[in-house]
Amino acid sequence: MKKHIMIGSLICVATVLIFLVFWGKLPADVPIHFDSNGNANSVLPKAVVFGIPAICAILNVFSGFTLMKKNEKRTFMYYLIPVISIIVAVVILVLAL
Repeated sequence: MKKHIMIGSLICVATVLIFLVFWGKLPADVPIHFDSNGNANSVLPKAVVFGIPAICAILNVFSGFTLMKKNEKRTFMYYLIPVISIIVAVVILVLAL
C-alpha cells in the first residue's frame, strides 16, 4: 500500500508540470473567487498555483497512511486526492486563461 501513497503523491507533485507548461500564459494575478455575475472579485499572485500540488501531496500522504492504518483494500481510495489535484489544476487554468 505504500507504493500507492508514493504514486499518488508523485501524481500530485506532477501537476506542477501542468502549471509550468502554461506559466507564460497565466496572468500575473490568478482569479480565485467569482461573484454571481462571473466577475473575478478575488485574485492571488500566479506563484501561488505551486502551493496546490504541495498541499495535495501532503494531504495524500496523511490520508494514505490513515487508509493503510485502517487496512483499506479498495485501491482507488489512495488515488482520490491525486485526481482532485489534477481537476483543481485544470479548473484553475481554465478560469485563469
